[in-house]
Amino acid sequence: MNSSTTRCGRSRRAFSLASLALAAALTVTLTACGGGGSSAPDANGNPTPLPAPNPSPNPNPTPTPAPGFAFTLDTARVVVWQGQQATVQVTVQRDAGFNEAIQLVAEGLPAGATVAALSVPAGSSTGTLTLQAAADAPHSLPTSVTVKASATGAAPATQPLTLTVRGAIGEIDTSFGGGTLVVQGGITDDYVRGLAVQADGKALVVGHAVFGGTTTGTDFMLVRHLRDGGLDPSFGTGGRVSTAFNNGGASDEAQAVAVQADGKVVVVGASDQGATGFDFALARYNPDGSLDTTFGNGGRVTTSFGNSADRAYAVLIQPDGKIVVGGTSTQGANGNDFALARYNPDGSLDASFGNGGKVLTAIGTQGASEAIYGLALQTVGGATRIVAVGGEGDFIVAAYRNDGTLDPGFGTAGVVRNVFGSVIGAARGVVVTATNQLVVAGQRDHDFAAVRLSANGALDASFGTAGRGVYALSTTNWDEATALVQQADGKLLLGGWVYTGNSSSADTALLRLNADGSRDVSFGPGGVRITPVAAGTRTDGGRALALQPDDRVPTVRVLQAGEASGTSDLDVVLMRHWL
Repeated sequence: MNSSTTRCGRSRRAFSLASLALAAALTVTLTACGGGGSSAPDANGNPTPLPAPNPSPNPNPTPTPAPGFAFTLDTARVVVWQGQQATVQVTVQRDAGFNEAIQLVAEGLPAGATVAALSVPAGSSTGTLTLQAAADAPHSLPTSVTVKASATGAAPATQPLTLTVRGAIGEIDTSFGGGTLVVQGGITDDYVRGLAVQADGKALVVGHAVFGGTTTGTDFMLVRHLRDGGLDPSFGTGGRVSTAFNNGGASDEAQAVAVQADGKVVVVGASDQGATGFDFALARYNPDGSLDTTFGNGGRVTTSFGNSADRAYAVLIQPDGKIVVGGTSTQGANGNDFALARYNPDGSLDASFGNGGKVLTAIGTQGASEAIYGLALQTVGGATRIVAVGGEGDFIVAAYRNDGTLDPGFGTAGVVRNVFGSVIGAARGVVVTATNQLVVAGQRDHDFAAVRLSANGALDASFGTAGRGVYALSTTNWDEATALVQQADGKLLLGGWVYTGNSSSADTALLRLNADGSRDVSFGPGGVRITPVAAGTRTDGGRALALQPDDRVPTVRVLQAGEASGTSDLDVVLMRHWL
C-alpha cells in the first residue's frame, strides 16, 4: 500500500469517526430539546419523535358543586301594626336536581314581634312568611332583620329585611324618643312658633326665648332634633342656637322657618329696632347652625315699612331662590295692614316686587287689624302667584302676581274676605290641592275652621258645608287651629290647642279631615287626638306642624311642635304621630 492509499484510508476512517461523533451529539441534543426522547432514525436518518407521555393526574381535583338554591323576598321593608300581621312573599330559585324542602326563619326581630317558621315544600318555589306584632309590642324604629333559609344537602342562604312595629293612626309614635320630647330652649319661657323638616329628616323648631348674656330681651331660638328624636349635637351648641339682632333689652321674635334646597335655613320674625319700632327680621343659617355671612349683614336682615311696628309671621322660598316674607305693618288710621316683602337670595330687597321689594295692602278701614300668617305659591294660567292668608276677626285671603300687584282674577280685586261673617277668627295656614284649589284653615269664634276655594277665589261647595267647615273640639270651651298640612292623599291635618273642661289650661290638639272636609273618624274619636303634655292643670299647646317622610319604614308621619309648662317655665315640645 502506497502512502497515498494510506492517507486516503486514514482520511475516510477519520471522516467516519467524526460523522459518528456528530450523530451522537445530535441525538443527545434532540433528546434534551424534545422533552420526551426520540425513537430510531427514519429512512432519511432523521430521528422519529416518541409519543408524548400521559399527563400526571391532578392530586386535588375541584369537586362538582352539589345542587342548591337561592331565594328572594318581594319587599325589603315591611311594617307590622300592633296586634296585627304582615306577610312577605318568598320565591325560591332551585338548581337542577335540587328538590328538597327549605326551612325559613327570621332573626333580629324588634321586641314584641314574632315570625311563624316557614317550610317551602319539596319541589315548590313559593311561600309566605308571616310576621306578627303583639298588641302591646313597643313601637320600633326600622330594625334590620335577617331571613335565613336552610335545606338538607345545600348551603344556607340569607336575605335582609327591615321591619318596623307601628301604632294606630293618630297615636303618638313612642319610637320618637318616647313620643313626646320636652327640652329647655332658653333660661326662662320658650315660645315656639315654627317647624320645618330637613331633607335628612331632622326637625327644626323655632321661636324665641331669653338666653341671658348681653340681653334681657328675647332672641331668635332654634332647636334641632335628630330624625328619631334627641337633640342634634352637630347643630349650634348641643342642638340649640340663639341669635340676637340687638344688644341690651331689645327683643327679637322668631315666627317661621323654611329650609332652602341647598340646606340653608331661613328664619323670619321681628326685631325691636328702636326708632322704627319692630321691623321684619330675617336670619339665614348654615346647616351647622352658624350664621350665613353671605346673607344680608353678617347673616341678618331687618326691613322697616314705617315708623311703627312691622312683624313677619310667614315665609316661603320660591323655586328661583327668592324669599317671600309675610306679616303685618301698623299704618296709623288704617290699623294693621297686610305686609309682604320679597328678597333676593343674598338678602337684598327685590326691586322688581312692589315698591322697592315691599307691598302694603289695606283691606279693611278704620283701624282694622290685618296680618298675614300663611303663604303659598299657586300657578294659574301658567303664571305663579303668591297667596297670603290671615286676618283678624275673619279669614282674609289675597292673591298677588309676581310683581306684587293684586291679581284681579281672584276674589274681588284680588281679595276674599268675610268668609264666615265672624268677628273673631283668622286664617293660619294655606295649602294648594292636587286640583289647584286652596284650602285655608284657622279658627272661627274659637273653633277649628277650614274653607276650600277655587282658583278664582269662589267657595267650593263640595267641601264641608257650602265650602266651609267648623269643627268644635270642645263644645263648651275654646279651641283654635294654628297650623295646617296636607297629606299626599289629600287628607288635611289641623294642629292647635283646646282648653280642657271649663278651664283656661290648654292641651295640644290634632284634627284630621278627609279631602272633602268631613272628619276622618279613622284618626281618632271624631277625627281628633288630644295630647296633654304638661302635668296637672298646667297648660300646653300645639303651634306648628310638618310632615316627616321616612323611606326606611316606609311611611310619612306628622311632627307637632309647641310649648308646655314645666315646673316653672314654658319649654319646647316636639311630638310625632303615626299617619
